[in-house]
Amino acid sequence: MLVRWIALGAVAGLVGGLAIEVLALRADDVDLSPVRRRLRGWTVVCLCVLALTSVAELVLRARTLAGGDLVQSVRAVPLVLSRTHFGTIWSARMLALVASLATAAVGTRRARVLALALAGAIALTTALSGHAADWGDVTPSVLLDWIHVLAASVWIGGVVALGLVAFGPGSALAPASVTHICARFSRLAGWSLAAVVLTGLYNAWVQLPDVAALRDTPYGRVLLAKLALVVVLVLLGASNRYALLPRLTGRPARGLVARGVRRCRLAVFGPARVSASRLVTMVACEAALGAAVLGFTAVLGETTPARHAGHVAHVADVNGGRAPIRATMEQLHEAGGVPRDWTLRLPSGDPRRGRDVFARLECFRCHRLRGESYPAPSGAGPELTGIGGHHPRSYLAESILDPNAVIVEGPGYAGPDGRSTMPDYRDVLSVADLLDLVAYLETQGGMHRHRP
Repeated sequence: MLVRWIALGAVAGLVGGLAIEVLALRADDVDLSPVRRRLRGWTVVCLCVLALTSVAELVLRARTLAGGDLVQSVRAVPLVLSRTHFGTIWSARMLALVASLATAAVGTRRARVLALALAGAIALTTALSGHAADWGDVTPSVLLDWIHVLAASVWIGGVVALGLVAFGPGSALAPASVTHICARFSRLAGWSLAAVVLTGLYNAWVQLPDVAALRDTPYGRVLLAKLALVVVLVLLGASNRYALLPRLTGRPARGLVARGVRRCRLAVFGPARVSASRLVTMVACEAALGAAVLGFTAVLGETTPARHAGHVAHVADVNGGRAPIRATMEQLHEAGGVPRDWTLRLPSGDPRRGRDVFARLECFRCHRLRGESYPAPSGAGPELTGIGGHHPRSYLAESILDPNAVIVEGPGYAGPDGRSTMPDYRDVLSVADLLDLVAYLETQGGMHRHRP
């Protein structure tokens, strides 16, 4: 979560800093040249941090797949890069990072616009490796999540860049320049906030099965905490936009919202001293709150979505997440031969060897696994993408050994006799092969292959 928090902060800082430079600073104002130089340095820092956190995420993902210590994780890195969805997205991100670093030192407006476009591509890799990509890469969920990431980065990342860079220690901006930059950025942040709210509502609708999930699931409780911080951040930004800035510029904001904000602020805080330095202080407070919001976002990215909370808990329990059952022989006989609440729990296998079994049996001829490098299926069979996060280990084993136990309805899945068209593998699979194959299928899902 810490690595993800730093990575999200770097993405937000990169997009927000470039958005300020391209959209909030007047191109013909030579007095802002020091700010532009500071922002270009900020861009380089964000890109370097992103490169480091990307390497850390790759090693951590390899450790999730391979288990073991750091040495084993590093050895599994080529497997993650070449055979997983995360590896593909990670490689694309690194290409975008290299291209961004090549443009970082160029100060022309065309180069800065190109850098902003590349930053948008980097933000897309965040959406493609998150919960929204569970339904596939080319989906409305990914598109809206990308817009959410971009808008939040412009808003929060822009505030952080203003607080730390443009108005930070060593800045010698005139009060008029501070007011002008904040006024232009405030309009940009307003549109970004509207996009964040709309796309956030969609994401909540997709990830939460009902309103009760906000209270009953870890994902929902973290989301509530994040929303509370966002509300405070919005109120602080509204105070700056509708109360402080109009008094500094001499152009009072009009409209129902502006009047309401001014009256609420006056009722809560009373008359306040208005100056450019006070505005800078308020921006710094917004930046701190924005960093906290990104922290909660990182926690959400590593937390099982509420829509999966019920069946993931069941999968973990059936797959061996509970303590061993202890019973005497007399108790077993009295209970009918098995302990109460007993279910078959298979031992763990090796997912790397399981992938070799999957390829040897040519399971890819009928089953699609998104993010893997197998040929396109030529036969009919259910798609296996995400299967590990939806079904317990024993169910996967039964589906391989006895495909007629449960027949999934679908075109071509069953023959004229009503039986499954899946071949019988009992004579070609050893027990070790079966356990390894099941372990490999378990990696194809939200439980074991988190897509942050």
